[in-house]
Amino acid sequence: FRAAAIVPPTSPHQDTPAMRVEDLEKLDSAELQRLISDAASVLAARAGGKSEASASATPGSIFTFGATGNQLPASTAPSYGLFGSSGKLFSGTGAGLFGGAVAGPGVSKANGTLAFDPAPRSTADGANRGAEDEGDDGDDDGEQGELVKEEEIVKVDGWEPSITLQVLDGHETGEENEEEIYSQRSKLYRYREGEWKERGLGEARLLRSKTTGRVRFLLRQEKTGKVVANHFVVDHKPYCDLRKNADSDKIWVWCAQDFSDGEAKIEELALKFGTSNLAGKFRDAFEDAKRQNAEAEADTTKESAKETPADPEVAKAAA
Repeated sequence: FRAAAIVPPTSPHQDTPAMRVEDLEKLDSAELQRLISDAASVLAARAGGKSEASASATPGSIFTFGATGNQLPASTAPSYGLFGSSGKLFSGTGAGLFGGAVAGPGVSKANGTLAFDPAPRSTADGANRGAEDEGDDGDDDGEQGELVKEEEIVKVDGWEPSITLQVLDGHETGEENEEEIYSQRSKLYRYREGEWKERGLGEARLLRSKTTGRVRFLLRQEKTGKVVANHFVVDHKPYCDLRKNADSDKIWVWCAQDFSDGEAKIEELALKFGTSNLAGKFRDAFEDAKRQNAEAEADTTKESAKETPADPEVAKAAA
C-alpha cells in the first residue's frame, strides 16, 4: 500500500499574502480607504450583520453619527474612513469624531459630527423679554417717570392731638429766677412701706430765690430730669433736722414737707454721698440754708407789717 500523505486543511485566505506596515505605507489614501471599507464589510458579514444595513452605511466610515431621518446630503457626506483625510482619529478640520466647528447654539451636524453648544436658545415668547423689561419704566406713555413729592399732612379736620411734637427753643423748669448755692452728685432714698427705697441718682442742689431769698432743696434724676425731691429748707423741728445714719457716716437722714409729687407730703428722706467729706460739706451748706431762710422769713414779716395799716382802735388802746 502507498502511504497516504496527511495534508493539513487549507485556509480560504491561505493564498492571500499578509500585508505589513511597509506595504500599507506604499498605498495612497484612496486605496487605504477602500481597504478599510472592504474590511469593515467583511467583519460585519462575519458578525451576522445584515447586508442591507451594511449597504446603507455611509461609505468610508465604520460608525455613522446622526439620526437616520436627518442624513446629510450625499454631496456633503464625507468620503473618507475612520482615520479621516489626515490619517488621524481626531481631525482638526471638524470632520473627525469630535469636530471643532460649531454651527450655532444647540446641536449642530456640520461635517457629519455632533456638537453641543451650552448657550440656551431663545424661545418665541421670551426672546426679547429682557430687552422689554430693561426699556419698560412703568409709564403708559413710554416717558421716564418723575419724582412726585408727597404733601405732608399736618392737620386733620375735626381732630386735635392730645400732645404736640413741636420742638421748642427752650422750656421753663421753674429755676429761672433762682441761683445755685450748692450742688453735689448723690443718691436719694425715701422711706416707704417699712424700708428705704431708692428715688434716684442726680445732683443734690440748694437754690436761692432772687426775689424772696428763700432756699429750697431740689434733686432731679440725672437721666430723666424727673424731680424726686423738692422742699424748702426750714429751721422748724422735726423738719430739716439732719441726723447721721447708724450704718454709715456718708448718709444724712431728715424729714421734710416734700412737693416732688405735686402736693405737700411729709417724707422721710436719706441722701448718700461718695465720701464722708462730701457728706460733711452738705451738712454745712444745709445748715447755712436754714439760717438764710430764717432771715428771709423775718424780713418778709417786717415788710408785711409795714404795708398793713394799723387799726385805729388798737392804736388808741395802746396809747
